[in-house]
Amino acid sequence: MEIWLVRHGETDWNVEGRVQGWTDVPLNEVGRRQADRLAAWLRPVHIDHIYSSDLERALETARRVSRTTGAPITVRPCLREHYFGQAEGLLRSESLRRFPNGAPDREPPEHATERVVRCLKDIARAHPHGRVLVATHGGVVRSVLRWMGVDFTTIDNTSITRISVIGDTFHALGVNETPHLADLSALRQSNG
Repeated sequence: MEIWLVRHGETDWNVEGRVQGWTDVPLNEVGRRQADRLAAWLRPVHIDHIYSSDLERALETARRVSRTTGAPITVRPCLREHYFGQAEGLLRSESLRRFPNGAPDREPPEHATERVVRCLKDIARAHPHGRVLVATHGGVVRSVLRWMGVDFTTIDNTSITRISVIGDTFHALGVNETPHLADLSALRQSNG
């Protein structure tokens, strides 16, 4: 089976460089266009099911894909971004200055990874022969890749990371793919 991890579309906090975590920041106009481009690109691809984080930026991305592909959506809070505690809402530079070792009330990274991997294994067991899209967050995608032994720091908005799952073995087929955003600069320029 295949799991296609999709990072949500752009938010204003992405543009500003703010730590989002569990703060429910919606997509901005560029993010909605990115999600629509992703949905159009996925139209001919058979997606059996869509799973989404319960945070609005991921859920709106999932809904836009579902409207085009017809795949049903199941919301799973276990697909949320890592919880960054007191760092949420701060600029990343300010967060690093104030909390060089992470905010004291944050979710430990290893707990977040365990939460997400357990969730993905459950999804894989529910769809042993299918292709599932998971609308989630950049930190989630990076933590899954690290768990798989793949070091990849940049995960673009609405990028696709394709994973093959056989039993409990995960193998990356493609990372941070954005064929639907070939003319991203045109999207930004038209946004003013």
